[in-house]
Amino acid sequence: MRDDLEQQEQMQNLKAFWKANGKWITSSLLILFLIVGSINGWKLWNNYNKEKASKILTNLDKNIEAQNTDIALRLYQEISEDYPNTLQAGLAGLLIAKSLISDGQRDKAASILGELIKNPEVKWLAIIRLSNILLDLNRPGEVIEIIPQIIPDHWVGIVVDRRGDAFAILGDFESAKRDWLRALSFYNENPSNRDITRFISRKLATIDASIRELKAKEE
Repeated sequence: MRDDLEQQEQMQNLKAFWKANGKWITSSLLILFLIVGSINGWKLWNNYNKEKASKILTNLDKNIEAQNTDIALRLYQEISEDYPNTLQAGLAGLLIAKSLISDGQRDKAASILGELIKNPEVKWLAIIRLSNILLDLNRPGEVIEIIPQIIPDHWVGIVVDRRGDAFAILGDFESAKRDWLRALSFYNENPSNRDITRFISRKLATIDASIRELKAKEE
């Protein structure tokens, strides 16, 4: 009898608690389920998009190999519009730009690489390759414009080396020397880059000779 009374009391307390807090608990659980469902749904959608983008990238690569440049360009347009700023879109742009350079279409390749600078997945690789093209096209001023002031440590050597080349072409030998010295310091820390350090050292020797010649003329 006593047990029955205690159970009834517990049930009454439970009913009172649920009446006072039931709506809040239900709402909280609903929100929790929505959050979990949204996260899982986003993961599935993200994986689905990655799979589709990867298929386009594979198709683009095959068409480049088959020298179907027009089809490859259409596929690049599709992947860059539907999946912007993804690694797949970045790789597609790098592949098509390389193909265009091989075909002698450097201006078109430069345009695509300029778009890729906005893609965080391939930004610095795009800057380097675009710098090479711009230097070949004798557009050194644009090289300086596309290189940000802050450069990640692992990109410093090659990036400032290219900027030094641009300054040298423009006749700003002091700026070129400063960048090449910075690049040389970076590569000296890696013994596997001796060929690069020798090449930069030769450029520095040449620029020093040019600076001395200019000073002699001024005197």
